[in-house]
Amino acid sequence: MKSTLSTFGVKGDVQTGLNQLDKLAENLPKSSYEPFYDEVIFYYAYILTDVAKSAQAYNKTMKYTARIADSSLLKTYLQAYVCARNGKNEQAITILENRPRGTVYQSFAYLDYLLGVARLNKLDLGASASFSQFLQQNKGVNYVKDTYLHQAWISLLKNDTGSYQSLIAKVKNSGATYAEKDKQAVNEAIAPMPKMELLKARLLYDGGYVTKALAVLSDVKPDELKSVKDKTELAYRLGRINDDLGRDDVALSHYQTAINTGKGLKYYYAAKAAVLAAHICERKKDAIKAKAYFNTAIAMKDHEFESSIESEAKQGLKRIGG
Repeated sequence: MKSTLSTFGVKGDVQTGLNQLDKLAENLPKSSYEPFYDEVIFYYAYILTDVAKSAQAYNKTMKYTARIADSSLLKTYLQAYVCARNGKNEQAITILENRPRGTVYQSFAYLDYLLGVARLNKLDLGASASFSQFLQQNKGVNYVKDTYLHQAWISLLKNDTGSYQSLIAKVKNSGATYAEKDKQAVNEAIAPMPKMELLKARLLYDGGYVTKALAVLSDVKPDELKSVKDKTELAYRLGRINDDLGRDDVALSHYQTAINTGKGLKYYYAAKAAVLAAHICERKKDAIKAKAYFNTAIAMKDHEFESSIESEAKQGLKRIGG
């Protein structure tokens, strides 16, 4: 990606690169480099969504993919992926269900995987059909473990623990661990069976159904949870939900509970809660507390996503001059 973008003179830090890509997306159709437009928009959408995590990812992607032909599966993929990652789950489902089909198209199994994820994020248990279609059409090894994990969750949501355990075994024994999603699927498979309400809230939150996720957790009492993992996850998820709803003080309280409860666990909840708490303090212009939370995240070791969480915290410290 770096070498391709360098061809067009895109370089520097993330924000500078975004500004340059924005100008490039605007001007490319008017230039002799117009044939590279689709490729540049592909990279731009990826950077906006997965690298910069920009609040403009959805609007920019939909704007610049509009001129790509509706017959393009690349357009389907880009729009659906960015919609799903930015709380536009219903739109992602519509795009994927209405994608162009026919004998002139090669199989694009990953779109069935995306559709399965989007459908399950609204607790549509019919998502199993999309995951099965992915497994039938997929010729590679990536996302196989994660697909079996999602199918296991569907079984759990149906209260079919026998099928859940069988599918968890497939998570461990099928596919490969090249993709980050598959690595995490293995971590999930060796962890205790998730509590139903926590799983539902997680899926709904990932789909952007924030108030529905909060409603699911409203009757869950921390004292009724047996494991420290579940107590930590409950606090983390309540923190994220209230954060998204703009309830900063409530979110900070839950994040602090997640940090206190889960700082010695191998799960990512506590470390990520510290980073997210730092972001709230940063928005509030409280650099001292933000720095403390970023350093708390960095100090936690031997947990999931340690490298990426630590990197995010260090970037935060750099921003606030820590």
